[in-house]
Amino acid sequence: MSNQSITSQIDLSDENGHGSIGRGDLVPLAGILFLFLLVCLLFLDPVVGLFADDAWYALLAKSIASGQGYQVINSPTPGILPLYPPFYPLLLSIVFRFAPDFPQNVAALKSVSILAMVGLGVATFFYFRSCRLVPIRLTLILTALTLLCQPLLFIATSSLMSECVFAFEMMLMFLLTDRLIRRRGNRRRQGDAESTGGGGGTELVATVLLALLAPTVLLTRSIGFVLVGAVLITLVKERLFRESLLTAGILALVMGLWTFYSSPRVPTPEQRLEQGGNIVMNYREQFWQNVAGVGADVPDTWSDLPGRVAGNLRTILDTGMLYVCAPPLPKLFNYFGRASSFPFALLQLLISLSLVACLIIGYVSAVRAGVTVAEIGLPLLLGLIVLWPFRPLRFLAPMAPFIFFYLITGIGSVLRFVRERRTSEKTGDLTVIVAAAFLVISLFGHGWTIYDRQEKDLLGFTWEVAFEDTEKMMDWVSKNIPQSEVIISNNPALLTLFTGHKSVNLDLTPERWEYFRRANLRYAVLHRYEGNDFWLPGSNSVLYRVGNQADFKVVDLGLPEKRASYIR
Repeated sequence: MSNQSITSQIDLSDENGHGSIGRGDLVPLAGILFLFLLVCLLFLDPVVGLFADDAWYALLAKSIASGQGYQVINSPTPGILPLYPPFYPLLLSIVFRFAPDFPQNVAALKSVSILAMVGLGVATFFYFRSCRLVPIRLTLILTALTLLCQPLLFIATSSLMSECVFAFEMMLMFLLTDRLIRRRGNRRRQGDAESTGGGGGTELVATVLLALLAPTVLLTRSIGFVLVGAVLITLVKERLFRESLLTAGILALVMGLWTFYSSPRVPTPEQRLEQGGNIVMNYREQFWQNVAGVGADVPDTWSDLPGRVAGNLRTILDTGMLYVCAPPLPKLFNYFGRASSFPFALLQLLISLSLVACLIIGYVSAVRAGVTVAEIGLPLLLGLIVLWPFRPLRFLAPMAPFIFFYLITGIGSVLRFVRERRTSEKTGDLTVIVAAAFLVISLFGHGWTIYDRQEKDLLGFTWEVAFEDTEKMMDWVSKNIPQSEVIISNNPALLTLFTGHKSVNLDLTPERWEYFRRANLRYAVLHRYEGNDFWLPGSNSVLYRVGNQADFKVVDLGLPEKRASYIR
């Protein structure tokens, strides 16, 4: 990797010349971390499981903590291995061991993501300062922007999703890789490997940590395989053969052990028919669905992929980038658009496209300064995101530190180009001002969200109100449906966590409708935050309904022998 500062591409000089970090620099970092924790306290809510994926994480953590192993404990048949990799549920299981009561332990469970965000902030600071040689003021702003990124903050405080842990692991892996490369480069330039004294021990520790981190990333999010591949490619490219061999060896050992454990436990056809849903689907199956994890009568084909990529790119270009970089803007445009004929949708698209253009310019500037593991791994990760059949914003969130970095770098490059045509003055101060403006926009967005959330709690349907309605429904189910009944649900993990009932996915197909009849499964509970308008064969009575926009309800399918056939 080149030792040239990335910021030289935007004419920002590193005042210390070598990316050093003094004790005085840690004071504002501590202030940013304190601000982040304060914002977390303001945003922290009791909501969990509305994504459905996070309910599975909590249920799997409970399974591990209670000594039942890594299995889908809501299913009537024991021993079903879930699709999800195990590391994040393993972390949550530590909380379950000390605080086993759900939902009283929700805040403690969310502390895992909040602590991961603190780690992400520290790693971001050290990465951009010591590896990319970003000036200290800009480094601090990038750290603050990352910690206050609305999608990440929402995931940390209003869900139990794994993105925050994954983001921390990704940044730490990049930090260790680039520091190893920089240290080895410095030693080679000195021409004497012994002249660095104790540096060899530090390198060994960093190498071992990197080797252990690689399988951890894979066992947190399977999509991380492209990042691990980028690390190995970078190590080989930089001729760090010992480090690459150790990383590859430990990766092969850990993943081999996991494969040895999981392969014999792959859900059987009978278990898949029983439980249903994405928890027992492999990624190959989900890739060919129209929406990952949601069954469809007709799977996608190769000819559908261009349209899928175009749709995901359109989402990123239209609102995705704004939600990461300037979250209040879509809300502002929507607010003013309702009362005006001005084409705010077009203005929103133009601003978003401008941000994307600056981000691309920043990425090109980074590549010109020297290709690092980030410049290899992140495009590969983005490629998987746009290919995957699901809304991309959630998957973009862990890339927030680099989205801000490339964006600010690109804006600085544009400013340098404009000012060099008029004056020879440097653009460093202007770039810092622009970065600070994004931080102000982010803080404004958080303040507006707090105000708007409090207002909507009284007037309408919100994330928090949806969870309150879920609690009401779960209380009704606990009191009115016998514990012996296995319940059909479109969020079965959350239902089991609340009520203790065994549960299976709705995941309606002719085969599963017949299974419901044979197994005498009578009650269906529909309580997702969205998507409760499922078609159910026949005329079924609604036993309980929560009058909200998502239409939470408990449905009685009737006696098996009197049910209608599955005909659409």
